[in-house]
Amino acid sequence: MNILNLFRNYTIEQITGVETNISTEMYRAISLWNDMMAGVAPWNDKVPSCGVLAQIAGRLDTMVSREIGIEVDNEAIKSVMEHLNKNVDAVVDYITLLGSCLLRPVYSNGKLQYELLPLGNYLPVSYDFDGTLTEALLLKQIDDGNKKFLLAERHRYTAGTHSVECELYRYNGGVLSKASLADCRHTAELTHAYEWHGVKQPMIIEFRNHSVNKIDGSKVPVAIIAGAEDLIRDADEQYARMKWEQEAGELIVFADRDMFQRRQRRDGSVTKSELTPKLNKLIVKVEGDGSTDGKKIVEHSPALRTTQQNEMLQQIFRRIELTCNIGKGTISDMESQIQTATQYTGGRQELYAIVDKIEDEIEAKYHACASVFAHMAAAYRLGSGNSDIRIIWNDDTTRKDMTAAKQMALQEVSQGVKNKWEYRKDFFGEDEEQAKANVPEEPVAASPFNF
Repeated sequence: MNILNLFRNYTIEQITGVETNISTEMYRAISLWNDMMAGVAPWNDKVPSCGVLAQIAGRLDTMVSREIGIEVDNEAIKSVMEHLNKNVDAVVDYITLLGSCLLRPVYSNGKLQYELLPLGNYLPVSYDFDGTLTEALLLKQIDDGNKKFLLAERHRYTAGTHSVECELYRYNGGVLSKASLADCRHTAELTHAYEWHGVKQPMIIEFRNHSVNKIDGSKVPVAIIAGAEDLIRDADEQYARMKWEQEAGELIVFADRDMFQRRQRRDGSVTKSELTPKLNKLIVKVEGDGSTDGKKIVEHSPALRTTQQNEMLQQIFRRIELTCNIGKGTISDMESQIQTATQYTGGRQELYAIVDKIEDEIEAKYHACASVFAHMAAAYRLGSGNSDIRIIWNDDTTRKDMTAAKQMALQEVSQGVKNKWEYRKDFFGEDEEQAKANVPEEPVAASPFNF
């Protein structure tokens, strides 16, 4: 559920007293991204999502999760850091589709844990000059039986001290009213206010997209899909048209109704005109077809515009790729257009540039997370305060340097390790069938016995 929908009748400041760093334009954008991610965008009630968002995020998180690894020296924080790295795909999804997510550290059941809150479930209040989030409002909807509550946590970092204030609100019939933490069994043992002292940084870590915010110019992060919302709606609507046309193109037989009327035979018995379920779907009974030659049966099988409809969908996909700068072929069908190896390489390089930015952000924030967890480990006497970690990249050097990748691939072809068609498939954007068909034929050596 989009938690911002709870504030339709009020502003967040009216309820919590906290003035967030969110303009009206950004608030609407964040709410829309949340709805799009959940498949409940304003247009999805008429046309369901065709999966563009899942494809973009899936492509990015697959590449990141495959390449990034981590080594941790401190056993006290090793488990939680490795768990975070195993679930890095969730971080990438939130960066891609919402702009950011927030890691909130948790000490529970005798061990260090965390929860990831997407933008919308947390709202930035203030940033440092270097873009570090120093104050935020965290929102969590809680169901306690048939009662609904909203927990609001205000986190603030100032000069080595991180403070937290918790407030609970009862949600009843569209009205939010302040309640006691003891009114909900899930918050009854929470401390209303507490502080962390002697910390080098905020105890909440924001993983974010560093693209320029063109919505209101603030430091609030924006989704990678920002600016492509209308195109994504167009893709959903175009795919719905394609499905509708395929359904409308089903064979239908219009038959005169009197062909199915019961008739009495000479022996007094009555004829039956029952149809099987398949025929009942195929045949539509009408009162005559209106034709001059008096046809009793007319077959309706319209020609489908599959090629034209798909090309329009591919054009929309390519516009989305261009707007999001994620490279040609990330969601569009590369086979639908002829490309040179240089063009295909360029498309992949754009995608890799996005991946590199996300990986740089994750690497920096992994170190920040390790510092926070190490501080907590020492405070709860779980181990030392050592926060040393090493980020391990699983040999992504060749994919970041396409020239080196091509040279290595050509060496493998000359050594017989890789087939020529595999080279074309990797660098020309062709599928296996196309690549094999386009490989030049080897010249036949002349026989020494031919004169």
